[in-house]
Amino acid sequence: MTQSAVPANAKGRIVISVITALLLDLMAFTLILPLFPRLLNYYRQEEAGNKETLLGYALQIMEHYKYLISGHNGKAASHGDKWDIVFLGGLLGSLFSFLQFIVSPIIGRASDRFGRRKVLLYTMIGNLLSTGIWIFARSFTMFLVARIIAGLSEGNIQLSIAIISDITPANQRSRSLALVGIAFAVAFTFGPGIGAWFASIDLSKVFPTITGIYPYSMPAIVALILLTFETFYIYKKIPETKVINSTSNDDKSQHENVKTTENNVESIEKRISNLRRLKLIHGLHLFIFSGMEFTLVFLTFDVLDYSNMQQGKLLGYMGILSALLQGGYVRRQVPKLGEKMLVLQGMVACIVGLSSLAMMALSKTHAVAWLYFGVSCLALTTGTVVNCLTGMASLQCQNDNDDNEQEGSRKKKPHPLLEKGRALGEFRSFGQLGRALGPVSACGFYWLSGPAKCYGTGAIIMSIVTITTLLSVPSTRKVVKKE
Repeated sequence: MTQSAVPANAKGRIVISVITALLLDLMAFTLILPLFPRLLNYYRQEEAGNKETLLGYALQIMEHYKYLISGHNGKAASHGDKWDIVFLGGLLGSLFSFLQFIVSPIIGRASDRFGRRKVLLYTMIGNLLSTGIWIFARSFTMFLVARIIAGLSEGNIQLSIAIISDITPANQRSRSLALVGIAFAVAFTFGPGIGAWFASIDLSKVFPTITGIYPYSMPAIVALILLTFETFYIYKKIPETKVINSTSNDDKSQHENVKTTENNVESIEKRISNLRRLKLIHGLHLFIFSGMEFTLVFLTFDVLDYSNMQQGKLLGYMGILSALLQGGYVRRQVPKLGEKMLVLQGMVACIVGLSSLAMMALSKTHAVAWLYFGVSCLALTTGTVVNCLTGMASLQCQNDNDDNEQEGSRKKKPHPLLEKGRALGEFRSFGQLGRALGPVSACGFYWLSGPAKCYGTGAIIMSIVTITTLLSVPSTRKVVKKE
């Protein structure tokens, strides 16, 4: 099946199917986000006194470390236990992303070799398994096993981006990839609230005779239902697009309507160089942003003592605003301003947002106002930076016939470093490395110095990343423009 045999409306349906499957995946993923503080607190209360458990041993090490570096023991401060939960949450968040850092390039290369659809279905098996374990994770050790399997299995995001890149012309790609960001925003709007609501249903009390379940089994069951439906939906609705991309008439028409640098393509060396810089910026940005974002629910738990439902409402507000910004602003402004300008706007918004959260931690009378202003700024960051950087990275990839239009129907194999699956997998891997180091670093700094210094320092470092982006990232407005 070649791309020339697929009408334009079929490609549109494929994009919609990919986004629908991704939305289901992200809904399942975001259910747990507002639950982390109280879920970890539950495990802490259950296992803190048991030195034979993994969590009990970890808490002992944390107490010794805290005493050595600051002269505090576990009774030194009334907020000590909550700050311990913050640090534990950071470790878990970093572990998941570190596993993604390892597996993303492998998934990308496998999709180049075996096809996007086949690899995507295989990753869903791991997602189903990890969620099934979460349902019965009465111990922290079982919950950790579930998170490890999930980290090694999650491939929906990068493969969705690869599929969309396979069937979307370069001059429309960033607009199409903005739909990925909208899926994120919608999931963050509804997922956390749904997770918080179902967490209020304690199945261990409703069905006390069923062994293995615990107070957080219900949101895990909901996640499993969503992932099961997603798996069947992928099997039925999403075709293989790696083959579709191999003989692209649309790419030929694209070359007729798009001007780039000399000979209608940038040199391979230039593309590889651009990809390296984009990977670095992607990793640095997510190191700061993911760390600060991850601590957000712990910040509100620590300072404002937010419940699961209040956490869900906060994340829902952030998701709604991000979706509105991406649908009403980002998709319209990408063709006019270019991806780089939107990236810079998002980074500046991040600086302002982190500064506001630092003020929120210091404020005694307007903490909620500072919180929601900061979150509003971070919503713009969520809607712009990662999506536009991903769009820029995909534009550096080669289509199978990208560099050989003049040779007619003869196809030239893409450079190995510029194949979509591999290139986008490695790009995502750099981002996941940032996500791996970010939460544990931010939560560790929060644990040692408190929220005000944590978010203030984050704003300063993000300023440096913004300047680096301004000076080093290539402009896309000159790379692709309509005649």
